[in-house]
Amino acid sequence: MNKKAVIQESWTSDINPISLCAFDYEAIEKPTKALMHQAARFMYFNKGIGKIKIDGVEYDIRPHTLCAITPWRVTDIIDVRDTLHLSLIVYDYQFLNTVLKFTPGLEEESVSLLNFLLSHPVIYLDKEQSSRIDYIMSSLQGELGVDSAVLSQRNKPITFLYTLVKIIELMVEYRRCFQAREEMGKKSSNGLQNSILSYIYFHSAEHLTLEKVADVFYISESSLSKKLNDLTGTSFTKLLNDIRIEKASDYLIYTGLTLEEIAEILGFTDASHLSRHFVDKIGLTPHKYRKTYGKEGVSYSSSEKNVALEVTDYLYRNFEIEKLHAGNVAEKYDITLSELNRSLLYYTGMNFSTLLNFIRINKASEMLVSSSYSILDISVSVGYSNIKTFNLNFYKFKGMTPTEFRESITLQRMDGGEKHYKNKGKEKGL
Repeated sequence: MNKKAVIQESWTSDINPISLCAFDYEAIEKPTKALMHQAARFMYFNKGIGKIKIDGVEYDIRPHTLCAITPWRVTDIIDVRDTLHLSLIVYDYQFLNTVLKFTPGLEEESVSLLNFLLSHPVIYLDKEQSSRIDYIMSSLQGELGVDSAVLSQRNKPITFLYTLVKIIELMVEYRRCFQAREEMGKKSSNGLQNSILSYIYFHSAEHLTLEKVADVFYISESSLSKKLNDLTGTSFTKLLNDIRIEKASDYLIYTGLTLEEIAEILGFTDASHLSRHFVDKIGLTPHKYRKTYGKEGVSYSSSEKNVALEVTDYLYRNFEIEKLHAGNVAEKYDITLSELNRSLLYYTGMNFSTLLNFIRINKASEMLVSSSYSILDISVSVGYSNIKTFNLNFYKFKGMTPTEFRESITLQRMDGGEKHYKNKGKEKGL
């Protein structure tokens, strides 16, 4: 019988939930529950003999086995013949992804490295390679302390930068070790084929459906549903919502977007829908979470925040500007046009033009059902100079004309409970 996976928290550390990285030791004496990891990690098995499944693919564990686990992979220790001792590095994959992809001149190498980690989860190290990994692990332990023992080191100068460099060094060393040893062979390709969870994670901002994901992997919807249930013990809908909640946490911390705006961009029906799922998963209301972990009057710096979040926040504040062009925004944030679109595509699933139109059409939709303004006036107020362009974009996102939308949609007020659109056209998604 397949075991159901337990979804782990997205925190990197129990001591400091929003830290970049945490170090810990573990000893595993018997098979474990299957775990789906929201935070990325490196698992370095120093001693012991056993077997591990990663997204359903079985790998041997022996001394000096190093595993690279990216977000939303499922791991399952299925056999322990000799107690497993491992060093564990848990890190913020999203932040590392942003740093690597936006380092000038390193875009191609960074994408290649991240894709490699996604498709090659295990490597067996020789003596020389183990020595290098031991050194990196020891350096991180000395800098961060041991998380489970609550043995945090006192603050040192530029610890964040030091930790960041060491994690990148570990990633690069992992890639080089694998290149030097071709031991994984067939299992690596199998691991690539079993990357459904990774696909859902990286495309979660889109309006994903079970049918769409099944088509991508050339399997039936029933087979996909069964595979997800076998791996995670949950449904496609629940899994997708959990991933979106994780991204909502970033928006709450790093932007000034309203809950309604965050719900729109992540594909939730409305703020109430997002809030319910957020409380169920996190245990705090979005407002309480932002108050606890966010910053009042948050300001942005490209050196410390994801540029996609910055630009998204800027577009929500300035969408009504008629001549709002990607080139000008890229110049404002001192990045190239390709960097701008790449970052937006990664985090929101939309390029600059699509995201801007998405925001404008959602704002127009609110005005259509909450005011008596003419359609022409509304199109101008949200930034369109041409009614034809407005109508084309409206139909693209809503599946009906503005007139049809106004006639068929109702909007409940605050005193009437949730906002709810009875949309007869295309459904927006979950």
